[in-house]
Amino acid sequence: MKIAAFIITLLFPVIIFSQDLKANKKIKSDTDFEHLHSGMKAPVTLDNLSRTALLTNAKNDSIFSAEYEDKNNDLLYRFKIINGLLDEERLSGFYFKNIRDRRYAPRQAVNKLVEIKEGVFKLNGISTYFSHLGKLTNVRIYEAGFWIFTSEMSWKGSDTSALDKKHEEVIRKLLPSKLVEKNPLSKFTDNFVARAAFRDSLMLRSTLSSSFNKLKWTHDNIDKYERAAGLPGLYLEYQMAGLNGFIDYKTEQNPKPSNGAYETTNLIEFLTKLRNAGFMDEFLMESYYYLLIPPKDHSFDFEGYQKWKSENPIEYDVHQKYYVLVNTRKKTDLSKEE
Repeated sequence: MKIAAFIITLLFPVIIFSQDLKANKKIKSDTDFEHLHSGMKAPVTLDNLSRTALLTNAKNDSIFSAEYEDKNNDLLYRFKIINGLLDEERLSGFYFKNIRDRRYAPRQAVNKLVEIKEGVFKLNGISTYFSHLGKLTNVRIYEAGFWIFTSEMSWKGSDTSALDKKHEEVIRKLLPSKLVEKNPLSKFTDNFVARAAFRDSLMLRSTLSSSFNKLKWTHDNIDKYERAAGLPGLYLEYQMAGLNGFIDYKTEQNPKPSNGAYETTNLIEFLTKLRNAGFMDEFLMESYYYLLIPPKDHSFDFEGYQKWKSENPIEYDVHQKYYVLVNTRKKTDLSKEE
C-alpha cells in the first residue's frame, strides 16, 4: 500500500468526479451497441422498451448513456456509466451529489441499500425515489469496478414495490456485472494522508493503524469477486475496523506511545468512550445516514444511543478525513490469486 500526503489540513467530503459528467453528445446507431471502453451493451430493445437515444460526453467518451421508453411513453428508463475516481466512499459521495443536483427532493423515508448478484459477482448500491410532475422515479447507483453504474426508471403512479420489480427486471437484462468482469479492480490500494494527520507521531501512527485495519478486514471478509467491484466502504464493519484500528494503536499495539497533542488524545479518548459505551455502530450508522450494510441479524439500540449522545457531546465528524484509501487503477486477473 502506497502512502501520499495531502496538502490540505483536513479532507472534507470527497469530491469524486471533477470532470463534466453530462452525456451531451449523441451517438448515431440503429443497431445493438457496445461501448468500446466498458463493454456495456445497449440493445435496440430492452424488455418491452425501445431505445430512443445513445449518448456520450463530447470531451470524455468513457461516459456512456442510453435512454428507453415504452410505446405509450408511460415508462421511461435510462442508464449511465461514469469512469470516476476509486476511493473508498465514492459511491455514497456520488449518490449525494446526484441528489444535490436534482431540482426536487428525494423521498428520504425510502432511501435504501440495494445489490446486484450475478454469478460470482456482487455490486453494492444505493436506491432512492423521487416524485415529480405526476411520475415516480427510482434512481439506483451501483459501484462497478472502474465504473459507477446509474440506473433510473420513471412511470406514472405511486407503487414503489411494482416499480422496484420492473426496474430490477430491466437491470438484470443489461448484465451490469460485465462491467466488473471485463475490468476487475485489483486489491492494490493507495493511502492518501491529510496534513492534519502529521501534527504529531501518535496521530500519524493511529491514522495508519486505522487504514491498515480496514484493509485487513477487507482481506478477511470480502472475496476477490466482490472486491473487484470496489473498496467495501458501505459495510458497517469496515468503518468500525477503521475506528478500532485508530483506538487500538495506543491501547493494544503500543501501550506506551509518545504523547500526542491535545486534539489527538482528546479524539482517542472520545472514540474509546464511545466504544466502551457500546454505541460505535449506532454512531456510524447515523453519521452515514443509515446507508451502511450491517452484519446479518445485527441489533441496534438507537434509543439508548440518543440518550447517551445527549449526555456526551459528539467530538468527531466522520466526513472530516485524516486519510482516504483509493484503489489503484490496475486490473486484476480473477483466474489467479493476487
